[in-house]
Amino acid sequence: MRILFVTASPVNMSLSVGNTFLNVLEDFEDLELFSLYSKSGLPDDRIQKAFRITEKDVLRRILHKGGQGKEITERYEVSPTEDFKSETEKKVYNSMRKMRFTPFFWIQNLIWDTGKWKTEALDAFLEEIKPDVIVTLLSDSKYLNKRVLYVLKKTDAKLFLYAWDNNYSYKMFSWSPLVWLNRFINRHSMKQVAKKADVFYVISEIQKHDYEKAFNRNCKLLTKSADFSVPPALKETYNKPLQLVFTGNIGMNRWKSLAIIAKALQILNADGVQAQLRIYTGTPLSEKMKSALQIEDTSFIMGSVPASEIPKIQREADMLVHVEAFDLRNRLYVRQSFSTKLVDYFKTARPILAVGPFEVASMAHLTQNDCALTAETAEELAEKLTAVIAAPEKLDVLAQQAYLCGKNHHDKAKINQMLREDFAELMNKSDA
Repeated sequence: MRILFVTASPVNMSLSVGNTFLNVLEDFEDLELFSLYSKSGLPDDRIQKAFRITEKDVLRRILHKGGQGKEITERYEVSPTEDFKSETEKKVYNSMRKMRFTPFFWIQNLIWDTGKWKTEALDAFLEEIKPDVIVTLLSDSKYLNKRVLYVLKKTDAKLFLYAWDNNYSYKMFSWSPLVWLNRFINRHSMKQVAKKADVFYVISEIQKHDYEKAFNRNCKLLTKSADFSVPPALKETYNKPLQLVFTGNIGMNRWKSLAIIAKALQILNADGVQAQLRIYTGTPLSEKMKSALQIEDTSFIMGSVPASEIPKIQREADMLVHVEAFDLRNRLYVRQSFSTKLVDYFKTARPILAVGPFEVASMAHLTQNDCALTAETAEELAEKLTAVIAAPEKLDVLAQQAYLCGKNHHDKAKINQMLREDFAELMNKSDA
């Protein structure tokens, strides 16, 4: 089967969109992968052919100076120095891009609206590869959605659509009327793409509920998966003091939820150190963040470490920490999102401690499956930690429940079977 990724960024493991798609399809040996994209960067070495047409190319076409776009023959290579910090910095950079003024995106769309990206070279690329299935995300990028619709028309391929961001719902926070207007404008092209999808995947139960209502169609749940075919490797003994570990980005006010944990540990440790928190992150820290998170004998900022070391750090932890922010803006932003890191936690089979609003998708998943120690206040958390430290067998129960949640909802064998059946159905539609 010939798969064409249509994305803005190149499809490689260093970027979220590429990482997600390549992970979802990594066990499918009978696929030929191709890529059409518009930003700088190189595709993964699993991509057989890639074509890139950038805004610069479109502007050159407008000025009658060429700009057909071109096939990219070089491939992305993971540098041995590429570490957890660099990945976090990329996420911070992407967050900063989202804060640009709305008119910037309108200007960008005007450039693409000229249609000068519809080149002979692009048509020749599509004619050569003849994709069976187009794979893309449900994007709020108007120009990307137009390109998806164009490729569908040119190739008559089937559409595999995946949504994982809260970029369609009006459940968001902004004081700017331009942001609300931009959301209104973008929803039209998103609805056009959603209508064309032959199979439509979403990242969480909350998003499934929202999108089935919004688009009046069936959506299927698809998350990161792992191998849960062997029994969990539980810890034989827990440390004294108990070691809590967080790994990841603490931007978007997640640091404030970590501060709640630090405060809970201060309450717990008043009569002697019983538990400690170690925070591995490459997020740039303000003095306010350092003051809240660097607490003697209680909470430690460990900085960044290479991504290759994270699994070992997680295995050695007594509890793995997940946090989401409580403020309205960030709560609404992650409301439909599911943290892929949780699947790693489930696979590691360590007790999970989670602090955040229970109505966001990741926290709801943990509470509904009763597979984490959850709290919304420092006092509540201190009380619950006191109970599990007094009875360590409760930590084993939490670890087993976390692993069971992974096995029930994120098992690679089950998810791959669903994907194979869906791909087979897509091919049957193509043959009909």
